Amino acid sequence: MPQTTAIDSGTGTAARTATWEDLESRITISRAHPSDYGQRQVFARLDDGPRIALLFGESWEQEVAPGRHVMRVHNTLFRKRVEFSIEPGEHLEFIVINRARWWTAGMAGVLGAAPLFLTVECLSLR
Repeated sequence: MPQTTAIDSGTGTAARTATWEDLESRITISRAHPSDYGQRQVFARLDDGPRIALLFGESWEQEVAPGRHVMRVHNTLFRKRVEFSIEPGEHLEFIVINRARWWTAGMAGVLGAAPLFLTVECLSLR
């Protein structure tokens, strides 16, 4: 559906009519936070959709229907379940972070592995 523009003859300003493209709801899952340890994959799943594997620096975006949704995220050790609601035309970005503690590098050096703690933050872009 093309966008239409109407010009108000009294003020001479253009007013754009909303189209269906303006009402698209989008979800972005990003793994590019500066405090992310940068190791291991993080797996995400939106509702009953496919499982998405994210490495550090990657992101995934999808158009979704407005309403309630559930996102499940895990890094094979820690799991998070995020319930959220999205409005028509809204864009939500979920930032997934694999965080290390001060002792992570020492434990990884001694044992060869250490836990990374999972954090999920939500930003509304529109």
